[in-house]
Amino acid sequence: MSTDRGLPRVRLTFRVGYLTQREAKIWGLRRHKLSQSDIGRELGISRQAVHKAYQIIDEKVEQAFFEAADTNKLEIKTVNLVEGIMDAYSPAHNLPVVVSLSNTNGLKVWYLYEGNCETCHLKSSCRRVLEAEAEERGIQLSIADKLILPTQLAHKIFRRYKDD
Repeated sequence: MSTDRGLPRVRLTFRVGYLTQREAKIWGLRRHKLSQSDIGRELGISRQAVHKAYQIIDEKVEQAFFEAADTNKLEIKTVNLVEGIMDAYSPAHNLPVVVSLSNTNGLKVWYLYEGNCETCHLKSSCRRVLEAEAEERGIQLSIADKLILPTQLAHKIFRRYKDD
């Protein structure tokens, strides 16, 4: 990290919603349903430090979602800060949208529609990203799931978070 006038310059990116490495670790453990005490023990910090980190993490994740919504002109329906999911709607495209934030993939915007995956050169790349998303979220994919088109796989992974 470089400095400017003695102040640390923080690189802000959508990669992990502006979370530090420690915050990303705490957020990941929280998403796996560990208690604040268990997280504190695992990281060698107090439960109170974990509680304070939760507040900071929630603010940063919420900010990342609000910026994504503003950038993509989305109407926010619900935000789940713990799971890193925003359920939204795109009036411009008349489509449901899920914005996900994960340590593996960073911030991703998923327009939920039947795309043109059969002829798209990004098909395998999209599949890899979606499979990584499912793995980080503890969503088991069957062999058959891994063969469906990425647009269908996105529906399968994110439908549990949709507020239809």
